[in-house]
Amino acid sequence: MSICVFNVQLKGRKVQGMICGLLFMILSVVVYKAEISGGVIPFTMGLLACVAVILMVAGVERRFGRGMDILAKYTMPIFLMHTLFAAPMRSVLLKLDIGSSVIHVVLGLGISFLGPIIAAWIMKKTKWLEFFLYPNKFMKIRN
Repeated sequence: MSICVFNVQLKGRKVQGMICGLLFMILSVVVYKAEISGGVIPFTMGLLACVAVILMVAGVERRFGRGMDILAKYTMPIFLMHTLFAAPMRSVLLKLDIGSSVIHVVLGLGISFLGPIIAAWIMKKTKWLEFFLYPNKFMKIRN
């Protein structure tokens, strides 16, 4: 929201994003070794990681424009429903005795994006379900 409000231009900022990402990784090791938890430092590092990801993604947006358009279109459903899909996926994997972190992360991320996108597509087909995602579309505002 801040990027839109302040009209920040992100094109050509891939190098700054990589620097922020590298700084985040170095600080992560330092904070882990120093056993720092809670407070301002981890919060600041979280912000640094977010800035790094945003700048790096903005730098490669042209290559993945169509994919980014799809993700942008379904941002709200993904935000609202990712946990509803990821948590059951983890439970199923644990019930099947699959403990590999790689499998959990890959399948968890995949279902966190694909599940809400499919659910939103189905909800869009039935207007009364779409209300739960975009209630403003159905409300008449009078001035």
